[in-house]
Amino acid sequence: MPDLRLFVTDVDRTLLTHGHALPSRVPGALSAMQDAGVRVILATARSPTGLRPYAERLRASDLAICFNGGWIGDVSTSTPLSRQPIERRIALEVMQAARAAGANPMWFSSSGIHVLDDSEPVAREARITSEPIAVASHIDELPDEPGKIMCVAPSPSDGRAFDLLRQQFGPRLSVSASHARLLEIGPQGVSKLTALEAVAGWLGIPREHCAAAGDAENDLGMLGWAGTAVTVENALPEVRKLASFVGPSCDGGGVADGIAWLMNRQTSQVAAL
Repeated sequence: MPDLRLFVTDVDRTLLTHGHALPSRVPGALSAMQDAGVRVILATARSPTGLRPYAERLRASDLAICFNGGWIGDVSTSTPLSRQPIERRIALEVMQAARAAGANPMWFSSSGIHVLDDSEPVAREARITSEPIAVASHIDELPDEPGKIMCVAPSPSDGRAFDLLRQQFGPRLSVSASHARLLEIGPQGVSKLTALEAVAGWLGIPREHCAAAGDAENDLGMLGWAGTAVTVENALPEVRKLASFVGPSCDGGGVADGIAWLMNRQTSQVAAL
């Protein structure tokens, strides 16, 4: 394994538990990695506001990937280096189609989360990231162009609405799930993979010197691109197949074991030279 210089990791259900808590041993593992000279970057479907508390605690706020790659920048100041929103015309079409299919769409713009109704599924997702919701009385009142649209399923077992949205918008937009109940929709050709490629290029770090961690469909591209992938036991089967190391569940801080495995390989390689 070449020297590890960059570690890019998903947040929810990878670093964080299913209950969105940060296990006590994860910050220490990441800190040890950073002290050893490895750059740590968080890559998430969250907004910059929703990521900020964790990024600041983990010393990773100056450069982060949000909106599944649609926004890259400093989350402590909400200053983007790269911002690729969804074209307003098609974003409005998504909102209408999602409602017609029975899903609950959430419009994430630079001014916050905007919805067409404040149903309980929508309110629950906003509570997770402690972000306020603005309810538009008419679809034309939705502001600007969204960084992403997140559609919330009526229940995790009901995938019919998501199937319809994938069929309708898959050819024109980036569509992937971050959880069984969440479908993330962003600009065509934008993903955590494209963001990781951009960030690694800016930092001058080849892919073989990069490692990545994630658990869900929207992580598959970046995990396949990175030189080494690690994951947690609760990850999708497709993710576990890509990983060189699978740690315990995120609920037990399993990504810390993946980080320790990466650093032990690094140490062993140096000792062998």
